[in-house]
Order: sequence, then C-alpha cells, then structure tokens
Amino acid sequence: MEKNGNNRKLRVCVATCNRADYSKLAPIMFGIKTEPEFFELDVVVLGSHLIDDYGNTYRMIEQDDFDINTRLHTIVRGEDEAAMVESVGLALVKLPDVLNRLKPDIMIVHGDRFDALALATSAALMNIRILHIEGGEVSGTIDDSIRHAITKLAHYHVCCTRSAEQHLISMCEDHDRILLAGCPSYDKLLSAKNKDYMSIIRMWLGDDVKSKDYIVALQHPVTTDIKHSIKMFELTLDALISFNKRTLVLFPNIDAGSKEMVRVMRKKGIEHHPNFRAVKHVPFDQFIQLVAHAGCMIGNSSCGVREVGAFGTPVINLGTRQIGRETGENVLHVRDADTQDKILQALHLQFGKQYPCSKIYGDGNAVPRILKFLKSIDLQEPLQKKFCFPPVKENISQDIDHILETLSALAVDLGGTNLRVAIVGMKGEIVKKYTQFNPKTYEERINLILQMCVEAAAEAVKLNCRILGVAQVFPQVAV
Repeated sequence: MEKNGNNRKLRVCVATCNRADYSKLAPIMFGIKTEPEFFELDVVVLGSHLIDDYGNTYRMIEQDDFDINTRLHTIVRGEDEAAMVESVGLALVKLPDVLNRLKPDIMIVHGDRFDALALATSAALMNIRILHIEGGEVSGTIDDSIRHAITKLAHYHVCCTRSAEQHLISMCEDHDRILLAGCPSYDKLLSAKNKDYMSIIRMWLGDDVKSKDYIVALQHPVTTDIKHSIKMFELTLDALISFNKRTLVLFPNIDAGSKEMVRVMRKKGIEHHPNFRAVKHVPFDQFIQLVAHAGCMIGNSSCGVREVGAFGTPVINLGTRQIGRETGENVLHVRDADTQDKILQALHLQFGKQYPCSKIYGDGNAVPRILKFLKSIDLQEPLQKKFCFPPVKENISQDIDHILETLSALAVDLGGTNLRVAIVGMKGEIVKKYTQFNPKTYEERINLILQMCVEAAAEAVKLNCRILGVAQVFPQVAV
C-alpha cells in the first residue's frame, strides 16, 4: 500500500519534555500506536521528565505502555535564566546523535518551551520535517517568542483555534500545511466520565473534602519579570491561607524563578499547613477529575485558561503569563495583583460557581484529524518550506534575462524647432521620450540638452534600464 508518497510506513518521532506537553502528545501517540500499518513510533524523553524534584514524570509514559526509545538528560540545574540557556545548548549537543540513529520522517514538537525550541532547531538543521502542535496562539512572557520561532522552523502546523490558524496565515505560513484540529487533550477531556472521582479527590486532598469545596492552585514563574511573579505568588498564597479552603498546590515548572517560588512555599509552611496539600505531580487522568470537580482553579498555567474550560470550572488567571489567550467565560483575570485583597476578592467571586462548558480549544475529535493529516504528508515533496509572503513589487533587476532586455542608450535629436532625448532599447524601441522647445542661443541649447539627459538617466533607473551610452540621432532616424 502506498503511504505518504512512499511504499513504506511513516516513521514518526514524538519528543516530550515535561508533564504538560505529554498531556497533549499522549492522545496522538495512542492514535499512532493503534495504526501500526501506517506508522512507526519512536519516543524521545528529555527535560524535566527525568528530574526527581519534578516528579520523574517519565514514569507515566512507561505506565501508558510506550517504549521510550531515548532518554536525554538535558536540564542544567539552577532554575535561572542562564540555566535555561545552558539546557538548550546541552540538548542541541545531544540531539544530533539521537536523530542520526532514529532517522525519523517527521518529528512532532509541542508548544512553546525552551526544550521544544532545541528539538525544532535540531530537526530543522538535520533536514527532518517538523509537525508543530499549538502554533499560532498568543499568551505572554518569553513563551510567545519561542512558540513563534518554532513556527518558523516547522514544516506543518496543527492549531487549536480559528484565531490561531489566522495568526499562522498572517505569519506567512502555507495554508495547505496548516490543520485546524483542536487540542488533542480535549479528546480525553470531553469524554472524561469517572463515577469514582471522589476516591481521587480523597486520595489527594483528604477524606473530609467534598466535591466543589476545594481549590487547585498551579502557578509558574514569568521569566521576563521573575521578581514580580514571585511577589504575586506570595500574595496568592496569603490569599489562599485567608480564604481557608482545602487547596491542592502543584509545584511550579522548571523555568527560571521556580526555585525562589518553592522557597516562598516553604517559608509560609505550605507543605505542613493543614489546609494545603503540596505535590510535585499528579497523573493527568487524575488531574482531570480534580479540576473538573474543584470549586475553583487559581494560578497562571495554560491549563487553567485552556483545558479547564471543558468542565466549566471557575478559574482565576493571575498576571501576564497567559494574557493573550482565548478564554471562556469561566476565567476571571487578575492582571496585576498588587495586594492580597484583590486576589481574595476574586476567590470570593469565583469559588463554587458553575459555568457553561467551553469548546474554544476543541470538539473532541482532534486526534483522528491529526492522523489523517500525517497520512497525507508526501515525503517526495521538497523539504525546503516556502513562506507565503504578501505580494510586493518584484525585484528582477539582477535577473540576466531582464538585464539583457533592458540594455539601452540615450538618443539625442538636435532639431531646428525641438530638442528631443529618448531612452532607446537595443532593439530600437523607444522606452520613454522627452521634448523641449529649442532655445535661441548655443549656451542655452547645451545646458538644456545636459539637463534633459540627466533627467532621462534618472528615469532610466526607475525603469530598470541600463544606459550604455549617448548617441546623436541623424535626421533620417529622428526620435
């Protein structure tokens, strides 16, 4: 059977860097695995998946029965700006050997993390086709720049919303290589029915907690304003302590500033406070149930403004990290939490409400669309991507054929009544002509001829004519 322009399966490499991107990539990986006649799957794990302080989340990939082909330790610890840069560099050093060994036809990269930028850069430079998930979205912090940089490196795009699709087109990406599929995680979210959700709630929050009577908090540093984001996290914890509801607090991601946020948690005694449960990681299937039945979610995670909308759970989005995201009516934004009271008021407004479910980010059928899109990729097409720039005046002045066609000269006709100057092509055609009345004196005639020649030469530049010389026209070849 012919597949993708070849007589072989499509070899797909899925690279996952952290717990968040795996929740989006896992549904695609399951879909690929169910069609072995079309696809071969290689799984590469790197980033915070392999760090104990962040939950060793590679284990959930193993629990999902995926064979991890390669594990790359790419994180340089330090949780500051320099460590992020060094981590990208380390990944760039290690990835070429892996990609040379796997030789995938296409690499699937998700989102806007610095690890993903290393993946896309490596694949692009090694002439491996890239499928980027969730391009075209707008949020805040450095993630925006990284996401759009990956878009420029990627050959194919899967976006989640109509706005994201339009952003990709505005970024001059080829419309034929853009798929509006929805978010893959929504395939699981919209079908998440768990009658035993109370056992999950009790396991993570205690036996005395009821549905809709607890809070899920997930807040990450803003790498472009670390100091302010740490202050906001401190105010958030103060507000949650005052609000006096059982709260599940997830540790922040590995971005610069996360170490300082953990220090704030420990300074306030969150890990030992009777109202709080602080955890490094919750398996995605259980996390779904926790946010679906929470009284409120608070923080600045993209999960809050994207996935949680599928359940209509109230969300308080803090700060600028997700400032440009499309959101449902369940999201209340607190742009600049300069006081604890502002966050506390937001908690009083949101807690316990129930909003309509939002399908902004998907309708539950993303994976079938993505698999069909993958099957349509023709590996015989040129690898070099083309950008669909808006039309501009074509610059062909350095094209040899055009130069040969526009070699020209200035022809001067010293008539009795009129003086004439023309730009004449090599085949004798007149490109443009200038005529003036002949002055009475010799000096006036010479000055006028020189002026007309200068004007004609200047005009010739605009007409892409190359003037090779000036010639006087005899009466029998008058201009």
